[in-house]
Amino acid sequence: MDYRKIAAMFLALTILLLSACNKDNNNKNYPGTLPDQKITNIYETSTFKTEMLNPVTHEWKVIAEKNNARHLAHEFTWVGDRLESMEDHNLGRFYSFNYDEYGRVIRIICDSDADYSRTLTYDEEGLLARCEGTLKDNNGKLISSQALIYTWENGLLKRIEEDYWSQLPDEEEISRKTDRVYTWQDGNVVRTIRTEHTGDKVVETQYDYEYGTAVNPLHGFVFLVLPEKGIIFDYEGIDGLSKNLPTRITSPTSTRYEFSYTGTPLTSFQKHIIGDNPTLRVNTDYFVELEYAK
Repeated sequence: MDYRKIAAMFLALTILLLSACNKDNNNKNYPGTLPDQKITNIYETSTFKTEMLNPVTHEWKVIAEKNNARHLAHEFTWVGDRLESMEDHNLGRFYSFNYDEYGRVIRIICDSDADYSRTLTYDEEGLLARCEGTLKDNNGKLISSQALIYTWENGLLKRIEEDYWSQLPDEEEISRKTDRVYTWQDGNVVRTIRTEHTGDKVVETQYDYEYGTAVNPLHGFVFLVLPEKGIIFDYEGIDGLSKNLPTRITSPTSTRYEFSYTGTPLTSFQKHIIGDNPTLRVNTDYFVELEYAK
């Protein structure tokens, strides 16, 4: 028996199998991490108005009003099919993205000290499992950290657990744990419940969502699965979750949000935010325009 020949054949077969496995691994059908549509620019025009009720005449009087001219609010830079960067002109923050061999976002880098750069890891199904970020001062001392753990069920995000800590210069130490629970129906988030634990204080906030038929161009964007990092909705980071766009958002507070949309894919929408009580009401109107890569 020629053992050398058998060994050579076995080695060749092993290499062939390993090559096939690597080829399969590099072509895994993982969920995408980028928005469904290649948005390039988002423009905003806004108006803010505060009114107070006159207790004698029972008439509403405008006590403050401000108009913001049309401006570029968010800018996306694409290289081929990959999103290279996103700039938030409203907050003055620039984000860039790093990818793994499967084309998934694994690193979000922010150039602003007011925000965190983050590292993203995924589970065996390719769903976001954990996100971690830290902030250090000029001497390398840790002054803030955040860890997010994601729980999924049948491909839908069910929960985000957040562990946050910070001790900024000349400020008290803050340690906070937040639990966010998502309720789904027909591919859309219809309710979010956020429970914050800070020391002995517990605060729970609930939002309920109503939907129309408008399709969400930001659906699937993993960056927007970060809590309170929305672009359209400003909070809770649901922009990348629901397949459709909400027409109305309500909460137990006096604030409510109403939306109307134009275009397929979405080219513009209006967002109306109303916050009122018996003697004071605040109205905010946004007109938002979207442009896409050609």
